[in-house]
Amino acid sequence: MPDAEPTATARRERWPLDQRTSDVLLAIVLTGFAVVALALDLDEGDAATALSYPLAIIAAGSLAARRMYPAAVLATVVAGRLLLIWDVGNEVALAPAAAVALYTVARHSERKVGLLTATAGALVMGVAAAALGDEVFGRELLGEAAQGFLPIAVGDAVRSRADRVRDLIESEAEARVQAERLRIARDLHDVVAHGLSTIAIQSGVAAHLLDRDPNQAREALDVINATGKSSLEELRAMVGVLRSTDGAALRPTPTDPNDIGELIEGAVRAGVDVSCEISGAFPADVNDAAVVAVHRIVQEALTNVARHAAAARTVVRLDHGDHEVTVEVHNERPPGRPGAVASTGVGIVGMRERAASMGGSLDAGSTADGGYQVVAIVP
Repeated sequence: MPDAEPTATARRERWPLDQRTSDVLLAIVLTGFAVVALALDLDEGDAATALSYPLAIIAAGSLAARRMYPAAVLATVVAGRLLLIWDVGNEVALAPAAAVALYTVARHSERKVGLLTATAGALVMGVAAAALGDEVFGRELLGEAAQGFLPIAVGDAVRSRADRVRDLIESEAEARVQAERLRIARDLHDVVAHGLSTIAIQSGVAAHLLDRDPNQAREALDVINATGKSSLEELRAMVGVLRSTDGAALRPTPTDPNDIGELIEGAVRAGVDVSCEISGAFPADVNDAAVVAVHRIVQEALTNVARHAAAARTVVRLDHGDHEVTVEVHNERPPGRPGAVASTGVGIVGMRERAASMGGSLDAGSTADGGYQVVAIVP
């Protein structure tokens, strides 16, 4: 994460001056206040010493560097204020500058260091001012303590709030990274698992039929070729998005509602006995993410059928409601499981996560007839 405060950009948009310029202007204003306060405080018959105005100008002017060197600026202001009290008895001229310096140390330093430094500065200034002033020591010390610890408390509160905001932004950024990783993992699994499952099944078919039925073996090899090309195209599209520098989020490639029909045709070519029933249609302004979610859920469900129950009759049903799509993939009890591929264990989880990411739900499990059913609701 960058070292700059997370709200710096927003503050610059609301306030036309950058921090350095605003600090310089603040130093100029407080320097002017100190000079005027000195001039008004001196009796008509008195004259400022050679140190009075230079001390006020140097001490208040140092606030221009308050963010870069908060502790050094605090030391300069405290020393200047004490010297002014000792020189001409003026406690007011640098009081605002001292408050700003204390606030800055508490606000822009690491908390423990900042609080200790600011407290030490306030105590030194309070005790010395009380000792050099004309008021009763206890009363003077109490007033100086109030003037010193109030800006420290405000600075610490502002720093704490900024830390909480930064932590929240970092946690949100981490959550976005994790969500993006999960999305990438889901899409890679969907593309790779579907393609490799089809290739594994069809390569077994081709090897089995190579001598007995060369034509059917050639058809299986054609399916392997087409599946490999399709999977490579999807992987290239995903890698292209990941390599892009325009900040676009990862989006899976299929966004055409008609892709469902292509999925069914591909499953049939892969040897799955599957049919499709569609009620209604996606609206013209449908969110691409909803189409992608439906596509990937059907794809993964058919991949699982191809792995474990390719010979079982399978039905894919899509029911388009007014505000959601219900996806159902049901396969009957398979007559056997020759050559079944072990499940990776993440397919169902990935489908459920994909449905949940759209605000929907997914249930999967065995049915009473010995088959298996996946039912998803995608808003």
